[in-house]
Amino acid sequence: MARARNIKPSFFQNEDLAELTPITRLAFIGMWTIADFKGCIEFRPKRLKVQLMPYDDCDFEVIANDLDKSGLIAIYSV
Repeated sequence: MARARNIKPSFFQNEDLAELTPITRLAFIGMWTIADFKGCIEFRPKRLKVQLMPYDDCDFEVIANDLDKSGLIAIYSV
């Protein structure tokens, strides 16, 4: 279930985020709205693309990998 989240003003001054593309930063914010209370999301790139970026020409697998490399998210399997 989607949740309302707040974005703090300091988000826009984060130097790690500044290294990422604007579409990746927007996707990162969108991921907050579908994460559970522990911050977990099932990694299904096609579904995430449809949920979060339906009108944008982007590859959610690339976006997630960029966020993982930057240390902002962690992709894992159980």
